[in-house]
Amino acid sequence: MGRDSYRFRALDKDREKRERLDPKWRGVGLILIALFATAGYFFASWFLRANAENGWIYIPRAALYPKFAPFLGGGRLIMIIVAFLFTLLTFTILSIIYAMAFPIRLGETDAPVDRKAERRKKRRERIEQRKRKKY
Repeated sequence: MGRDSYRFRALDKDREKRERLDPKWRGVGLILIALFATAGYFFASWFLRANAENGWIYIPRAALYPKFAPFLGGGRLIMIIVAFLFTLLTFTILSIIYAMAFPIRLGETDAPVDRKAERRKKRRERIEQRKRKKY
């Protein structure tokens, strides 16, 4: 009886089934990337117009009309950068919400938490605090 046994193979197949991601969710992720990038681009265009009217931050002319890429003139370079940052920010927020909604649980191959090490660490911290109070 070893790794080639029927029972081991059945357990291996079950484990592979649980770990596979449904292709629909990959499509949802792709749609989210496209939506966030498009929303970021529209946000960037709104931001540039509002910034020109209100003067929130100073944008140098060299950034609006870069010499190294004249095809990105008229603020397109800044729009791309702001859209990229907007996309990163929205995905970060989405990931944090997802992590809070579905926390990671230990699986069958994960090591259990060492409770003794946690107690030792707390004990050491209390000893250090007592030493600080004495001096």
